[in-house]
Formats: sequence, C-alpha cells, structure tokens
Amino acid sequence: MKVDVLSGDRSIGGNFIKITDRDKSLVFDQGIRFDIMRRYYSFTVSPTSLAELRGLGVLPKPEWYMNVQDIYITHMHLDHLGALSNIPGEATVHVPSVETYELMEEKWRMSPSWLSLIPRKYYVNLEEAEPFEVDRNGVEAIPVSHSAFPAYAYLYHGSDETVLYTGDFRVESYLSHEEFQALTGGPSLLEYFEENKDVKVDLLIIEGTNIGSSRTPLSPEEATAIHGRIMENSGVVIATLHSLDVEYAVMLAKMAENLDRNLYSTSPETVVLLESVPEISVKPHPIEGYVKTISMEEPTPLESVEPNSIILTSYHNVIDLLREMNADALRNAVVVISEPEPASEEMTEYDVVANWMTKLNIQFYRIRVSGHYYPYQLKRIIETLNPKRVRTIHTKTPEASQRVAEQYLKM
Repeated sequence: MKVDVLSGDRSIGGNFIKITDRDKSLVFDQGIRFDIMRRYYSFTVSPTSLAELRGLGVLPKPEWYMNVQDIYITHMHLDHLGALSNIPGEATVHVPSVETYELMEEKWRMSPSWLSLIPRKYYVNLEEAEPFEVDRNGVEAIPVSHSAFPAYAYLYHGSDETVLYTGDFRVESYLSHEEFQALTGGPSLLEYFEENKDVKVDLLIIEGTNIGSSRTPLSPEEATAIHGRIMENSGVVIATLHSLDVEYAVMLAKMAENLDRNLYSTSPETVVLLESVPEISVKPHPIEGYVKTISMEEPTPLESVEPNSIILTSYHNVIDLLREMNADALRNAVVVISEPEPASEEMTEYDVVANWMTKLNIQFYRIRVSGHYYPYQLKRIIETLNPKRVRTIHTKTPEASQRVAEQYLKM
C-alpha cells in the first residue's frame, strides 16, 4: 500500500491524498490552491479556463487521477472539494451530503465569476458517504465538527495498514453532544475512538492549520457568551457567516429563540439547511430580493424586518444589505463579522468593510471561532487516536507542525 500527499503538505488547502492499494486507487480531497490563486488573480483579473488553473498549479494535475475511480471529499469548502469539472475521467465522488452539494452547485453554476467553472461534468457520479459504515472500498466516514456542515474524517481499512485522514476539524462544537449526534447520526471523531479502542490507526494524516498561529483560541462556548452580551443592549443584529456554517447558524437561531427575536436570512443555502435541523424551533425567514429558493417561510420585505431581529447574511452581502436598510432600522444596529473560513475563498477585504461601517455609523465586531483544532488540543487528539505514525498537512508551518505532532506521539 502506498500513500502519496501530492498537494497540501505545505499550504493551507489544496489537499490531494492518493492511496494506491493493490488494484485500487483512491483520492481524499482534491482542493483548490488558493495560496497560488491569490498570486495571479484578483477582483480585476479572473481565470479564463480550467486549463489555465491547472497550468498554474491551482487545480490538481490530470496525471494525479491516473487509475482513480473513487474520490472522497471531507467537506464542501472549495480548498477541499475543488472543481469537480477538473476530474479528467469517469469517477465516483463521495460527498458528505448530495443535497448540500447540489444546493451549492446551483449557486456556483449561476455565478458570473470563475465559480461557474466548479460544477461537475456529466461523467462524474455523486454518491453520499454513509457515516460509520465501511464501504466497498474499505473507507469509513466519521463525522467531525467544522465550519462547514456536514464534514467527515475518513478511516481507510487497507490491506497492510489503516489510514486516518482527518480533513479539517475542531474539538469543540457549537452544538451540544446530543445535538451533534442527532444531526450526524453518531459520535464525533474523538468520541468514536474513545468508544472504539479496538480500532487502530497506523498512519494519521492530520491538518495543522492553527499550529504557528498567534490568533486567540476562542471556543464556541466563549463566543456564544460574547454574542449574548452584544445582543443584550443592541437593536437589529446582523451576523455574517459562510452559507455552510450550520453550527454557527444553529447557535444564532437558538439565541433568537431565547431572546424572543425574529430570525431572517439573505442566504438561500442557510434557509434551506436550517429548515432541515429539527433541534431548533426558530427558522429563518427569507428576505425578499435575496432568497428565491422555495421555503416553508414566506419571504419578508427588507423594510418589514423588525428592529429587534437577527439577520444572517454573507460577508459579500453585508454592505449591500446595510445600504438598503432605512435609517430607523439601523438605529442601535450591530454587525458581527464571523471571519469567513476559508478566508481566501471569500476574498476578504476587511479594510473596505471597516470603512463602510464607519461611514454608516455602525458598531461592528470581528469574532472568529476557528473550524480547526487549537495547538493546545493536539496532545489530547494524538493520545486519543493513538497512531503509530503521523503526517501533518494543511499548514503553513509543516516542519513545526510535524515536530509538535511527533513530540506527542512519543509521550
């Protein structure tokens, strides 16, 4: 059995892990290299074709797919999902949710930007990964908490070794233990290994995104408390989030219920995804003009949004939304910028956003709970997974990440 990390070993994103085992070749993730993309493209310079992106190294090379029949995607951030249109031949792509992929695919297909290049070709077959079931290729999907939902780690039961590829994950979730299990159908990654100590890992391929980062490690519980304090003395609260960040959206929906606030959204994906979450009783009302998706809730004109409300929007839409709202609605308004993840995918421009907030006399806060584990949690992770060997990827500090992981491996 051979394991090759063809991309993502020295960058955050762009993972491409190929496992060759006898007559079988599998791929885990096939993401876009946004670090390369930033060098050549901007809001004024856009990609012209898949061939151009491949030539620059933004997308995986065609030869990497040689003999590959099955590709497993951990979650649908583009630095992991990649462009399914780039797959050069017939293949089955296993995704955490076909419904969620198709929801996002429609958004990408209609995009006037390079995102229209993302959707699959006709010969790419989609298959939904079933958690806790070893499939025909010996791959078992295990749910993880992340800033995109749903998200999986993949455990490959090979002929010689067992390989665990974590994808992106965090130890703590916005959801309670019971809520997480209700949504995913079972325990999270670390809970799974704590309950199944007979499962052995020969090689652990783990992300190291936050290793080397000086960012303050903010937990979901701490962030929830901060949101509560902000909302106690505020009028309308506008929160930005990635359309797949269901866990954060669930927290805000529960907060709306507890504070007796109405909940609205400008994101059709968020509206649809939250409608399928049985654990929350407050569902977002779609805002007219932004959401055209069929919803259980009637669209609400923006001018009819109550001052004591929570509005879920995207980082891209927040300024347009504020400019359209009337002065009365914005009185005592607060904006919470949950820094989007991955930031490169969202093309963040914080200076521009800050300038508009000042122009509109609106107080705003930047709050980020990472979708990745924090370095101080790595010791517990290694002890729980108990691998024989470890390989760190998805990091800007590969040498430091590897050293830290191996240090805990020897303890």
